[in-house]
Amino acid sequence: MPMYRVAICDDEPHAAEQNEAMLCHILEDRNLKRDIDYSIHCFSSPVPLLAQMEKQPSAFHLLLLDIKLKNDNGLSLAAHLREIDADCSIIYITAYRDYVFDCFDTRPLHYLLKPVDQERLARVIERDLQENYHPEQIRLLVDGCWQTVDARNVLYAEATSHKSAVHLQGGEVLYINQNFSDLLPRLNGKRFCRVHFSILVNLEHVYRLADSALTLDDGRELPVSRSRKKEVKKQYIAFIK
Repeated sequence: MPMYRVAICDDEPHAAEQNEAMLCHILEDRNLKRDIDYSIHCFSSPVPLLAQMEKQPSAFHLLLLDIKLKNDNGLSLAAHLREIDADCSIIYITAYRDYVFDCFDTRPLHYLLKPVDQERLARVIERDLQENYHPEQIRLLVDGCWQTVDARNVLYAEATSHKSAVHLQGGEVLYINQNFSDLLPRLNGKRFCRVHFSILVNLEHVYRLADSALTLDDGRELPVSRSRKKEVKKQYIAFIK
């Protein structure tokens, strides 16, 4: 399964350690396991980070970047990364407010001031996972064992009596030993849309969408709740464009 790869670049060891600890807490709250579902690499200088990303511009999905670095500038690093087409999301983490307008050209995901509020960082991370991280392989806990499933083969998932059921192409159903709310973070990305309190659908398999229901490409019809129909329609249109 592809990992969610994060880099931290900060020349203050204590700040880097705090950010790393927060990241671990945030990601593991979403049932992601370190060295299995995600990785974090810390850099005290931009030089080795830049060297790695020049060789592989897609080395990281997300970069937490300090602006004031010893003998260097985080904005210059970010500008160079954009020049080499590194499309990683960038979150600036700094003690200085003065650079907030200077960073716009590097297309940052967010600009956070030290000390970082964990809840605020969690919301930004959640947005990045939803918008920019789309692993094709997902790992699901089935009967006490981890099973790898191709996300493209998932039709929909639903809540079933304190557990969850994941319906696959071909009629196979995986019963997951997790509450539906705990399963949701594993089924993230633009292709998945929560159409009902207890139903998450893979938009790739939606054949027809109406106000109160949708039809999958295998002919099954699923309800769309009234409270979610506007958001479902918006997400579906964005997905098919």
